[in-house]
Amino acid sequence: MSREFYMKEHSVGTTKIIGACDKELLGRIIKDETGLEVNVAERFYGGRLVDKEELLESIQNASSVNLVGNRVVKTVLESGLGREDNTRKIGGVMFMMIIRI
Repeated sequence: MSREFYMKEHSVGTTKIIGACDKELLGRIIKDETGLEVNVAERFYGGRLVDKEELLESIQNASSVNLVGNRVVKTVLESGLGREDNTRKIGGVMFMMIIRI
């Protein structure tokens, strides 16, 4: 399987936070016409390259998920782990947050 996503797991106490992005977006700043921007920072998203299965398995056990990239967001939507109303496009790039309480 192709490793096409960067993913990093962060732990704060018992809270598990996942940052994941399409691999070509790591290190970029994405902006839209209103000035809204997302910094796809290596320190948050740049853990390791993973495939679809590893990504989805990690997301299932996370308290919070932050995704940047058309492929990674579509992968999560198609798996049923995320909802379309949790997405937004910024500069033509899909962005999604999932928070489980």
